Parts: sequence; structure tokens; C-alpha cells
Amino acid sequence: MLQINRFILLVVLVLFIGACGAEATPTPAPTSTPTIIPVPSPTSMASLFPLTLTDSNGKEVIIEKPPERIVAFDSDSLEILFAIGEGSRIIGTHEFVDYPPEAANIERVGNAFALNLEKIVELEPDLVYIFFDRFVPDLENLGLKVLYLKSLNNTFQDVMNHFLLWGQITGNIEAAEEQVARFQTKLATLEDKLANVKRGPRVYHHTFDFWTPGGDTLVGRIYELLKADFVTNEISGYIQISPEDIVAKDPEVIVVSQDALDQVLDNAALQRTAAVKNNRVGVPQRGSLSVAGPRLIEAIEELAELLYPDLFLGES
Repeated sequence: MLQINRFILLVVLVLFIGACGAEATPTPAPTSTPTIIPVPSPTSMASLFPLTLTDSNGKEVIIEKPPERIVAFDSDSLEILFAIGEGSRIIGTHEFVDYPPEAANIERVGNAFALNLEKIVELEPDLVYIFFDRFVPDLENLGLKVLYLKSLNNTFQDVMNHFLLWGQITGNIEAAEEQVARFQTKLATLEDKLANVKRGPRVYHHTFDFWTPGGDTLVGRIYELLKADFVTNEISGYIQISPEDIVAKDPEVIVVSQDALDQVLDNAALQRTAAVKNNRVGVPQRGSLSVAGPRLIEAIEELAELLYPDLFLGES
């Protein structure tokens, strides 16, 4: 079974919009960073609420108390909620969620093509969270409280803000701050180990069907952190690239998921790249680069090991 993730959901959404007359190539808009309300000290549940947030359409969303029934149409948010011990609040999500295992029994309420609005209403959520705006009017017209935050392009700070956001929404600030501290510590350790690296290998990042990220995406910023020579750094957002273009860039390392590995190894053109010739096609096994949640840092650590095996050999 294919491991379909949040990136695939985004690509499906882009293709759907393209079929309706928009451009087929995704053009990223500036990322809207959620308004994070400063946390009072000492923190108490009473001091956090009511919580006022500003969504990506500039609309204020007021949360009077921690929501008990959340539809999280977003893998990032779902994994964050489980990581901070608040997964029991989630009553619905999208059909592509496959992690954590505890999410297996959560009701699936749709995909990028369609939401099951009737099912969502039946679930009686007190908050619906979604990261694209196509269905926001439909949800609001049903009288549901909707928090829409667009998050196609994230920075590391955006990722940490997302943890803090859910800490505030659920009233569990301490657990969210622990996740942020863990993330920051691991990032700092990576930066220290890479301090003497001047230039890393040329890298091509293959997702599926030759969709690849540019330098202004979270994946692009990860390769920047790792000092890699990211061969698609000049593009914006995600685009489909031809095998011939990849050959011309001659990557020394190709990073690909297990689901799309055959697309790389079975492509005759790519056999001419240094990466394939030297058996440097890496398949990450830990974490997730496509879900900007708690597993992201493990995925970044594994990328470092793939790019610099001599430097990270034997390290966990």
C-alpha cells in the first residue's frame, strides 16, 4: 500500500484546481503565519482563553475554551496533537492519514476533491482545522467554527509555531514547548556537526511522478540547512521536472521515497546520473519530510546521514 501523505494531498488539490481552469503548476503564495498570542506567565487555563487567532484570510477566529471535538484536515496538526498528548480530541481527518497508528480508527471525512460535509456535521465538531481554503465557505455555511491556515511553504520557525499554536488551542502549552525544545536542540546539534562542511553534494529530491520541490519550500530549506547543492533550488513551489533536466543537473545523490523508488531506478535516462552510477539513491526510512510535525526532525537527521555518511556514520 502506498504511503500517501500530506504532499500528495497538496498535489491532488493543485491538479484538481488546474482541471477547473487554473494553472496546473503550483504557484506558492506567501505563507501566512498564524497569530501566536503571547503566553501569560504563570500559564493557567483561565489566562489562555478566550483565544483569538487570525486565519489566512485575515478573519478572526475566537476559541472560548479548548475544543473537545476536532476535525483536523491536516496531517501536520494531527501528528502534533498526538505528540502533545491531545490526540483523543480528534474525531475526523482526511483519508490519506497513515500515522500514528493510534489514528487508524479516526473517522475519514474526505480528500482534496471532496469533503463529506454530512459526516462532518454528524460528528458535531467544535473546531474544524484545514490548510487550504476550497471548502472553507461550505464549512462555515454549515455553522461550523473553522480555522484555516495555509501552510504550503513552511520555515523551521513556522513548524515550531505550529506546535505552540496547538499547545495554546488545547491549553497544553507545556507539552508543546517540550516538542519545540526537542526540535531546536536537535537542529542545533546538526548545525554543529556540519560547521566545517563548505559544500555538500548535488542533490535531486524526487517525490512522485517527478514532482520536485524548489528552494523556497520547507524541503528546500532543509537542504539549505544541510549545506547541500540542491539542484532545483531555483524553482518555486513544486513542479514536475523531466528526467532529461535531472540528467543535465547530474545529481550526486537522489533522495526518493520507497513508493517512488522504481520511478528512479527504472528510468533509462537517470542511469546516466552520478547518483545512480555510484549507488547513492537514498530512501529515507525514519520520520517524514512531507509532514511538518514531530517526525520531521528524525527525517532531517537521516538526510544528513545519507548526504554525509562519513561524518554521521554510527551516529543515531
